[in-house]
Amino acid sequence: MDKGISIIIPAYNGGSIFLDLLEKIKEQDYAGDIQLIVVDSGSVDGTAEFAEKAGAIVKRIDKNTFHHARTRNYALHLAKYDKVVFIVQDAVPFSETWLSGLEKSLAATETAAVYTSQIPHDDASIYARFEVDSINISRGPDPKLCSLDSLEAFHKMPYEKACRTIGLDNVCAIYRKELLEKTPFPDVEYAEDMAWALKIMLSGYSIFYQPNIKVKHSHNRPPEYGFQRQVVNSVWPAKIMGRVKVDHSFLSIKDITVLSLGVLFFAEDFKSRFFTEEAAGKKIKILSEETQKIPKPECLTESVMSLLTPSGEKSISLDVELQKAGVERQACQEITDSFDLIRNKYNVILKDSLIDVIDQLVAKVLGRIYGEVFASYILKDDISPELDDFMRPYLHGI
Repeated sequence: MDKGISIIIPAYNGGSIFLDLLEKIKEQDYAGDIQLIVVDSGSVDGTAEFAEKAGAIVKRIDKNTFHHARTRNYALHLAKYDKVVFIVQDAVPFSETWLSGLEKSLAATETAAVYTSQIPHDDASIYARFEVDSINISRGPDPKLCSLDSLEAFHKMPYEKACRTIGLDNVCAIYRKELLEKTPFPDVEYAEDMAWALKIMLSGYSIFYQPNIKVKHSHNRPPEYGFQRQVVNSVWPAKIMGRVKVDHSFLSIKDITVLSLGVLFFAEDFKSRFFTEEAAGKKIKILSEETQKIPKPECLTESVMSLLTPSGEKSISLDVELQKAGVERQACQEITDSFDLIRNKYNVILKDSLIDVIDQLVAKVLGRIYGEVFASYILKDDISPELDDFMRPYLHGI
């Protein structure tokens, strides 16, 4: 087979960043052939047409049929080379040696796949920069070869280490095609890369993290997206790993909605510490408007609350009540600590930027709690119809 690499990009309304990606691929200092494959999910901004002009094979699919695992498995059948790169539409290679570096790393390490580090886009918000930096810190600054001796050994790992071990990332990763054909991405709605890494490592292969190869990738997204993203990021890794970091199955729907209200009130009070009374009132109003999509208002209506507190409900032990208070207290402390860290590290002085940081942190913390509660019940096979209905809107569309 001729020397070459197939690059697969799932796309939907990629915009200007997608054009930057296409241009950067064209500029690569790579001696072999590049096969570009784009699976477009109904773009209306010219994404598919731009990809065709760039020489890509473009396969158009209905937006409603896109699936993180199945769509990538489908696209793999179009690849003609034995090395395949998966990259998302808003990740842009940082150098002209990106592709050759991926190929060399895969060959040198003899691993199943290699994934890269990320740096923020030039227009990244303060919070977006913080997100990317946090990912890089958790992964560490050095190249890392990850493998597993057994499923039992994996289950004995501390939670964070287990996450890092199988933390393969399809933002940008290169694979051996034969292994993907033999072991396709598992049929999960999210975290198909993590699920595949666990499966392939249990088959005796390793995964390599190469932070010296970078792509620009970050998201300037609203808090409600951040909330939903955190829900998904809690639920699917728990399903894949078979465990949660903390068992939150002692929290009910009523508990987490009341907790949400407490955290939101805390955030409003927190803002008032940094702004004048007049400005704080204006910004607090904005906070209330922006967080309406976080499940708070409808959950506190009289009709819903009556459903959540049926007559004859037994009193809950003091220990459980203290646990509930502890979850809220920890959430508020995390918001405070993270805000101080971001404000100092990035020297944030603009009010609008500070407001955005608080809103994003509130969404992140609450989203993770909702996801961990749901995941805890899933792992105990104790999902009630009410909880399923409550969480379902937040589990799709990311």
